[in-house]
Amino acid sequence: MTKQDVYIESNTAQSLAAQASSRGKTLYSFTNEILDVALRVFGQGGNANEIFPAWKTSRLSKDIEGAPFLPRSLVWKMVERLYRSDPEWLLGEWFEAGRRLGDRLRVLHPTLEDLQAGLSGLQSLIAERRIEVQRKPGGKETQPEIQLRVFTDLTPELATCGGRFVEGVLSAYSFRSTESRVKAGTIEIAAVYSPTRPAGDDEKGPKPRARPRHPDPSHSRGRKSSRVNP
Repeated sequence: MTKQDVYIESNTAQSLAAQASSRGKTLYSFTNEILDVALRVFGQGGNANEIFPAWKTSRLSKDIEGAPFLPRSLVWKMVERLYRSDPEWLLGEWFEAGRRLGDRLRVLHPTLEDLQAGLSGLQSLIAERRIEVQRKPGGKETQPEIQLRVFTDLTPELATCGGRFVEGVLSAYSFRSTESRVKAGTIEIAAVYSPTRPAGDDEKGPKPRARPRHPDPSHSRGRKSSRVNP
């Protein structure tokens, strides 16, 4: 096999060498190993932008014991049926699921701004189209607040569950929801920074409000280079 010199950026070369060393592999074998994986992805129609998000989604799914191959349409059908029969229980479960995911996301994205940016590369569990976060700093006697808006293409029932899911995620970042509204495919949540859980909250988070009203159905610089010999 003919060898060929490939020039890469110096920072990448240093990272390659460090990762190869930590795994007890030579730089030659490690570089060829990861290139082979990437080329297999490309050969099946993938691209570089899909590799890291796919890994991150898979890792988070394992961390929260999720089911990545469960068809979304099946989940939606089950949610809509359960919503009609026991919305209080269902919304509480979605809140808890959001909090469990939030606990894992906080490791990767320590702040809400980090999370907002990071979600662009993460397959969302609530099928969001866009997420907007506005932060309001607190005063001498008030805690910081946020206004969060999630644009979705979900049905009203699913969007309501998605809202509770987002509230659960926010709770992992020590934000307590003070107002939540689902309308025209948009989830809007106002939340206040609450570093300690209020006394009386159970392990499922804030108790769901009394039987929820049915949601509105109207939605519809140059760098040095190094050489690697793969």
